[in-house]
Amino acid sequence: MTRGDEILATFAKAQADLEYLRYEHYQDDDIRAIVEVVGSKVERFFKTAVFPGSDVTDTFDRVINRLKSAGLGKNTRDDLHGFRELYNASKHDPLQALSLKATINIVQKARDAMKSLLTSGIGNTSLPVTKVVSKTLWVTAYDVLHQGVTEVYVSVPWPDEDFATHLDIVWIKASEWDPLRNELAATGSTQIGAAYFAPGVYKKFHEDDFLEAAEWNGDYRDLIQILSKYEDRSTTGKLIPSLRRDHMGTAVLSAVALAGVDVVSNAEQAMTPEQLTNAILKRANEVYAMPDERPWVKEAAGHLGDLLSQVDFKQWSDLIGPFWKPGNPSHGTGTGSSKYRPPVHYEIDDMMRLVIT
Repeated sequence: MTRGDEILATFAKAQADLEYLRYEHYQDDDIRAIVEVVGSKVERFFKTAVFPGSDVTDTFDRVINRLKSAGLGKNTRDDLHGFRELYNASKHDPLQALSLKATINIVQKARDAMKSLLTSGIGNTSLPVTKVVSKTLWVTAYDVLHQGVTEVYVSVPWPDEDFATHLDIVWIKASEWDPLRNELAATGSTQIGAAYFAPGVYKKFHEDDFLEAAEWNGDYRDLIQILSKYEDRSTTGKLIPSLRRDHMGTAVLSAVALAGVDVVSNAEQAMTPEQLTNAILKRANEVYAMPDERPWVKEAAGHLGDLLSQVDFKQWSDLIGPFWKPGNPSHGTGTGSSKYRPPVHYEIDDMMRLVIT
């Protein structure tokens, strides 16, 4: 299924749910609930698939207007704007009456407009849907004021431990924290502030340079991609090794694993171990901010390339991950009997999950 197929399926479900109301007693809130779900997904689709990399400040109105420069006609844009206006009214004006008949008509027109948009092959709409691996993680930020930078940690909360275990660390310019914070908040996967933590837990975050803490409940891949966009490599290059993410075992293995899943999930044909290794290193460097010059990064990518080359190409698109093996305090969850086993670092279990060992 492509990203475009997925959004058309979302429209189809909304239409079916609205049609069902024709035969039931319903209230405006029943219509509103359907519209808000599909509206939220369509807005996110525009910002992540139609125009990937859209700024978090881009409005729904603005991204639809950008279709003009992409060659999409006025009728298509007008029908999508009609849907946007319905969604905004539903979300922001709970007292406004909604007509079921008019709503069904607007959703149908928007679905037809979306079909026209998808035929253009714009953006990432024709890419396969990425399988989401969701996880609860903590994101904490600390200012290093004398250097004008902020260190951002990604950690696994462990209920039986005194505190969390760090999975990753990204250094950003201090001025970038607010844009990064806003982008995390806009995903809908982030809860920011003391209210979302037990008082004793939040208190442990506090040090002199503590800035803010958030809980992430969503796709680990999305989180690392967002953080990686903000990494300040000029600062990272000046740090002592123990403070660098390319010297941090879990960060290295996770970035390489994320890149490996991306590479094989979108591969159009089988690749040799060397081709896989090079593609993984390139993806890890460009998308997950993991420099490819470190020998241990190359080693991890090489082991993963060798492992993936042993998997039947027909199964490449089924691979998901990464998962972290339990029992090791630096790892998260993930279980299953091993089907493919490299010398070190990774294994693929019977459910086609890439597990960091």
